[in-house]
Amino acid sequence: MQNLSQIFIEIDNLINMKYIQTFEDFIITESASGKKVCIFPGRFQPFHLGHIAALQNASNEFGVPVIPIQILSKSDKSPFPDNLLKKMGKAIVKEFPFIENYYLYPSNLKTVIPQMVKFIRDTDGYEAIGMGCGSDRVKAYEPQIKYINSEKSDVHVIQPFELKMVDVRMPDGPSGTKVREAIIAGNKEAFEKMTPESIHGFYNDLKKYLD
Repeated sequence: MQNLSQIFIEIDNLINMKYIQTFEDFIITESASGKKVCIFPGRFQPFHLGHIAALQNASNEFGVPVIPIQILSKSDKSPFPDNLLKKMGKAIVKEFPFIENYYLYPSNLKTVIPQMVKFIRDTDGYEAIGMGCGSDRVKAYEPQIKYINSEKSDVHVIQPFELKMVDVRMPDGPSGTKVREAIIAGNKEAFEKMTPESIHGFYNDLKKYLD
C-alpha cells in the first residue's frame, strides 16, 4: 500500500503533466464517477401529464436521464403527506424509462441548485450536469447557475452546469390546480385524462386529503 508521501508525489507529477490543475481537482475527478443525470425541481402535487412532458424534454435536451426533485414550499404546505408523495414519485420512475429516480427534497436544506446537486451526489452518487425548468423560473435560476460554475462555488461540478427551459405550456393543458379541482369535484375521468397511468391508482388516497 502506498504511503501518504508517495500519493502526494504522484499528485505533483500529474499536475506537472497538466492532467489536473489542483489537488482539489484531483479529488473531484476521482470521486465524480457517478451516473450523469439532469434534474428538474418542482412541486408535483400530484404529477400530471404536463410534468411528464417537461421531464421528457429535459432528458432529451441533456441526453441523460432526468431526476424530478420534489420541493415543498415552507409557506404553502403540501396538502398531501410525505409518504404519499414518495409513493407517487416511485410510481412514475417505474412507468417512464427516461426518469432515473425521484427525491423528496429535505426541508432542512436550502432550495438552491448547488445544494440539490450535492444532495443527489451524496445520497446516491449521481452527477448532475444540468437542470430543466419552466419558462417562469429561468431568470430566477440564472444567478445560481453562474455561481455553481464559478470558482467561488462550494459545490464543484465536473463540467459546465447548464440550465434549459423545457416546460410545455398548452392552452387548456393540465395543471396541478386543475387536477386537484377534479379530485375535489369527484371527477375521476377528468383526473385520469390529466395524469399518467401510474398516478391513476392514487385517486382515492389523494381525494382523502382534499375532501
